[in-house]
Amino acid sequence: MNEIILHSKKELYLEKNKHFIQCFLDIKGGRSKYTAISYEKDIKDFFNKSDVTEITIENIREINIFHVQKFILDLQNQGLSSATINRKISSLSALYKWLMKYEDNYSDIRIIKFNPFANVKEEKPIVTNKVTEFLTEEETKILLGSIDTTTVLGLRNKAILALALTTALRKSEMINIKICHIKKYGEYDVIEVTRKGNKKDLVKLQPKVKSLIEKYILVTGRDKEEYNNSYLFIGHSSNNRNGEKLNPSTLNYMLKNICSKCNINKKLKVHSTRHTAITMAITQGATIEKVREFAAHSSIATTNRYVHSIDKLKDNPGDNMDII
Repeated sequence: MNEIILHSKKELYLEKNKHFIQCFLDIKGGRSKYTAISYEKDIKDFFNKSDVTEITIENIREINIFHVQKFILDLQNQGLSSATINRKISSLSALYKWLMKYEDNYSDIRIIKFNPFANVKEEKPIVTNKVTEFLTEEETKILLGSIDTTTVLGLRNKAILALALTTALRKSEMINIKICHIKKYGEYDVIEVTRKGNKKDLVKLQPKVKSLIEKYILVTGRDKEEYNNSYLFIGHSSNNRNGEKLNPSTLNYMLKNICSKCNINKKLKVHSTRHTAITMAITQGATIEKVREFAAHSSIATTNRYVHSIDKLKDNPGDNMDII
């Protein structure tokens, strides 16, 4: 990408006549396929285009802080969370920041001079975050007990949820596990996972969870060495072509469907299983440092938020007010 060929003031293509935004997405996709998909959707939503190739350099240059503020307000009115809005702003800011690096080698014209999404954090309206819902210990037993493991789909789903609830793994960490990542480390069964920042970590595999996973591998006919590089959890329905790595949205749909069938009326996503696992670890008396390691929090301050939320409810002054 040493050369930028400026065909006109409105259209910009990089090497091999590839549209400039597609080049940006290719770079992001090299790090994470799902990051690139997310960036593409955010960019198309902002510019109200069905395809990124419809976006011109002139469209890029026209945007100012007032357009950004209106976009944020529209998202807020749609009821989107601050996390979602922040992610969209971050995606767009990354595109502008990337474009600011380049000048045209033939005419010395800078593509853009200003990033209207930079430092917008202080300017955007405050969006109230929703409290993450999670399961009680009793609800986790009901949830897991309701799954029919006589089917391959049920067996997979129970293995996923059992693993999530006993390890506090993130969604991305679970879907990227391969069969070869299940190992023995001394006397312990472990799974090697890739954490945030591409860091490798070992997660202890509980015996009952290991048994579910081994049964799932056997039922899917992948217990031979040739399948070692296969993703552990794969698709088994029309929404996921058989044998392919799970789409992250499939996990949320799966959890919603199982909760509905066992009458757990909570708005849960897969992240809720992580929240549940961390909360259960705290309530069962694990030390804060052990919980931090269990959750793979880079900062103990993050773990403390869970502790403080529970402490606020426990031994509440209102418990002793016998007035009704």
